[in-house]
Amino acid sequence: MQYRRAAFVFVSAYIAISVLAFWLYLVIVWADGSTMAPSSAIVHDRLYILSEKLSPLLNLLVWTAFGWIYFKRVEPTPAAAWRLSSCWLAVVLPLDLVVFVLAKTPLSISAHDFYVGQFPWIYLTYATVVLGPVVGAWLRRVTA
Repeated sequence: MQYRRAAFVFVSAYIAISVLAFWLYLVIVWADGSTMAPSSAIVHDRLYILSEKLSPLLNLLVWTAFGWIYFKRVEPTPAAAWRLSSCWLAVVLPLDLVVFVLAKTPLSISAHDFYVGQFPWIYLTYATVVLGPVVGAWLRRVTA
């Protein structure tokens, strides 16, 4: 595995999905003609909950695209894809804890709201972190 490349692509994907997921929520709010919920109540906002339900699909698209990008310069074998998936999952789990739970920002929520309140969407999202590089590698192989 090319660790530097894997780290760079991961950080790029993480930033991209964080921005796109927030934009998705904003687009849904705009389309509904509503206003954003205050950060203290966002997990109970019906529009945020709708965006949560769409989040796994958005994540699958992003993680697959960035997996495809990673495998542009790396042989897209199934074993390499699973190694990359495992590495990315091992990084994203503690990173999400720090970014969305421990760091006190307007986007932070309690551990309970993050891991229980967003069930099953957060876990489907983590599944996409694993599947994205595998699908990206497969797409590289079939389109080469």
